[in-house]
Amino acid sequence: MASIEERVQRLEDREAIRDLVAAYCRAIDDRDLEGFVALYTENCVHGQRDGSLHLEGRAALREHYAGRFLQYGFTLHTPHAHVIEFDGPNEAHGWVSGHAEMGLEGEGWLAAFRYTDAYRREDGVWRFAQRELATYYYLRMADLADGLGQTMRKHRQGRLMAADLPEGLETYKALHGLG
Repeated sequence: MASIEERVQRLEDREAIRDLVAAYCRAIDDRDLEGFVALYTENCVHGQRDGSLHLEGRAALREHYAGRFLQYGFTLHTPHAHVIEFDGPNEAHGWVSGHAEMGLEGEGWLAAFRYTDAYRREDGVWRFAQRELATYYYLRMADLADGLGQTMRKHRQGRLMAADLPEGLETYKALHGLG
């Protein structure tokens, strides 16, 4: 059995990782580019499950989000369920679900998503080593009522695409005999 000190450290680490996720949301919503980039390790990997975005390293992250932040109007990112598993004293992985409300190009948008993460402690600070975004939906508010019942419920770069979740999960495919 772990000592009380080790158990307390694990609780502190878990809260630090949860704070990391909250700081990510705030940095996006505040358009704090340097604060956002500092949440990642130097050799981070950040991308989308569908392969439409794959960034390696802080410099690539900074370059991409410098442009992306300019495209946003109002945004409010909210994390929900968060599961963290430790792989060692300085490594962990997990997932977090969430949603975002956004104003883009004069229209209201809603998104629901899940991040799959790898976390690493560097210089005493937990950071994202890897972050992959998978989308349940990314729809204009005006399209939400009808769009949620469709499989094509993710907007990306001006086109409507199939959502990543839940249809892309192996458990979903097995349940529905899809693959």
